[in-house]
Amino acid sequence: LKLTPAFASACLVLAALAAFVRNMAVAMKTLLVACVLAGATSLKTEQDPCAGCNEGLAQAYQMCARDFGNPCAETNDAGLVSAGAGEKKDVSCCMKKEKHDRCMECKSMDCQFKTCKVNKQYYSERTIIEEAKASTKEAYKQHDAAAMKAAGWGDF
Repeated sequence: LKLTPAFASACLVLAALAAFVRNMAVAMKTLLVACVLAGATSLKTEQDPCAGCNEGLAQAYQMCARDFGNPCAETNDAGLVSAGAGEKKDVSCCMKKEKHDRCMECKSMDCQFKTCKVNKQYYSERTIIEEAKASTKEAYKQHDAAAMKAAGWGDF
């Protein structure tokens, strides 16, 4: 079997092409991994600290405050609140208290141009309803009649 120069050069070209394809496969896999990692970091979403500020949280917080006072206070082995490290009175209630405190901060945030989603009525829904009831026409009529009667204007 005699190798011709054309056949030898063709074999060299094929060997170079095979090496190129192998390197290309490695390069493609590396590029794919880099793209996946970049995509994963860009998909990382930031949690909204003001989410979940509703009446259900307010009621849960009030029940915890009733049962534990400050549920985040740390107690020692004797069950007494101490300044040092210890166990929290109730961990789940402590989380509710921390969420409630965060919601109270969110409620007071100034969100110009609708840049954040905040429940401005958190922890004051009932107060707002009572204030709204006090400013109805019937409430004014009743208040005015009582004030006029007290001022000596007679029955209205």
